[in-house]
Amino acid sequence: MKVVVAMILIFTLYEACADQIQVSYMSRSPDFYKRYDLKTSFNQKVALDCQSFIQGLLFGELGEGVIMLQEWECEELIIDMKKSHSRRKKHCLEVDFDRSVLDSQATCL
Repeated sequence: MKVVVAMILIFTLYEACADQIQVSYMSRSPDFYKRYDLKTSFNQKVALDCQSFIQGLLFGELGEGVIMLQEWECEELIIDMKKSHSRRKKHCLEVDFDRSVLDSQATCL
């Protein structure tokens, strides 16, 4: 019985891993005041949109992938990324694409 419980725990933890994306630079998108293009370690275009109807992290040229954020989460992410970059540090995002959530965000160590 212990082996079965251990196996279930291992598979659950294996499935719950998030991808880390390092943001090295953010620049305001043309014609927007709360949308930023992010220079990241991710192999697709990434934008943080806190202005549109659907707010959050957009992945791909046309925003094919979306991690939706509440308005306060979006504002907090902008502020925290600016703080990281003002200290000349990268900002790390832990993203779970399977669940479409931002697990955590902080200055990279």
